[in-house]
Amino acid sequence: MRQFQTILAVIEPHEMRQTALERALAAAQFAGRRKAKIIAVMPAGRELPTDPDNNAAVEGESVLAKHQRWLQGYLNINAMGYDVKARAIPKHDAGKGITAIAKEEGADFIIKAADEHKFLGKVFRPPLDLQLLRHSPVPVFIAKDHIWKPTGIIAVALDMSDPNDMQLRLLNTRLLREAQEIAYLTRCDIHLVNAIAPVVPPSSIDMPGFTPDLVGDEALKEGCRNVLAFAARHRISPDNCHIREGQPDSVIPALCAELNPTCLFIGTAARKGLASALVGNICERVADELSCDVAVITPKAVRGRIPFAQSVKGA
Repeated sequence: MRQFQTILAVIEPHEMRQTALERALAAAQFAGRRKAKIIAVMPAGRELPTDPDNNAAVEGESVLAKHQRWLQGYLNINAMGYDVKARAIPKHDAGKGITAIAKEEGADFIIKAADEHKFLGKVFRPPLDLQLLRHSPVPVFIAKDHIWKPTGIIAVALDMSDPNDMQLRLLNTRLLREAQEIAYLTRCDIHLVNAIAPVVPPSSIDMPGFTPDLVGDEALKEGCRNVLAFAARHRISPDNCHIREGQPDSVIPALCAELNPTCLFIGTAARKGLASALVGNICERVADELSCDVAVITPKAVRGRIPFAQSVKGA
C-alpha cells in the first residue's frame, strides 16, 4: 500500500485556527511525519493577518513577501516538528495557482476548509473550495470542523447508474483506492453507499400484463446486484454495503447520518458556470449537508492512479 508523500493544505489568511492544516498534520502523523511533506499554500490579499511572531513589517517588502513571512512564522509555531513548506500566492486566480502547485509538487491530495456557499456566488464568483472541486487534477478533501477520529468508518459513494460506462467504472475504482489508503493509515473500515434512482415508467403504456411496479423492482434488484458484485471483486463484506432507493443528494446524506463516517469519498461531474449553480454537482450539494469531511475525485484525477487505465484507454 503506497503511503501519502505530499499533502497540500490551503491556509485561510484571517483564521488563527487552520482546519486544513490540522487535517494535513494528522494525515502526516498517520503516514509517518518524516516521510510525508506538507505544502502550506496561502492566497495573499492586500490585508495582512496579525503577525504570530509580533515582528514589525520589513520596509519595502511586497505584499506577497509579507504574507510569505507571516505564513512561515505561523508554521514555526503551529507545525513544529513537521516537514512543512510555506507558499504564498496571489489571491487572484487562487484556484489555478493551487492546482498548478499541486502538479508541480506532485501532491497526493489537496485539503481545503469548507467555505460558505451562496447561490449568486456559485454562479459568478465560486468559492475557492468549489473551484478546486470542479478543476483539481488531484483529489480534494473538504475539511469540516470536527475531530478526525481513527478506527471509524470511511464511506465510498459509488455511481452505478451505468455499469457499462468505462469512465464510471474507473471513477468507482479510483474512489475505492483512495479510500483504502486512508483506511489503511487510520485503521478505519470501508463502507460502500449507493443511491438507486427510482424508475418511473410512462403511465400511458397500455399492454397486457404490463405492471409498472415490476419495472421499478427489477431496476432496484439490478442495482443491488451491481453494488454487491463490485464489493465482492474488492473483498468488501456485503454487511458493509448500504443501498437505498432515491436520489443521491438525499440518500447519501441520510446514509452518512446513520453511519457517522470520518470521511466520505465521492466523484464529481465537474460542471461549470450557470449549469453547476442551477443543476449542481451532486458532490457539492452533499458536501454542504454533511458534517464529516468529504473527499472528491474529479474526472481529471481518475486515470492517473488506476493501474489498468492506460490499457483501457488504448482498447
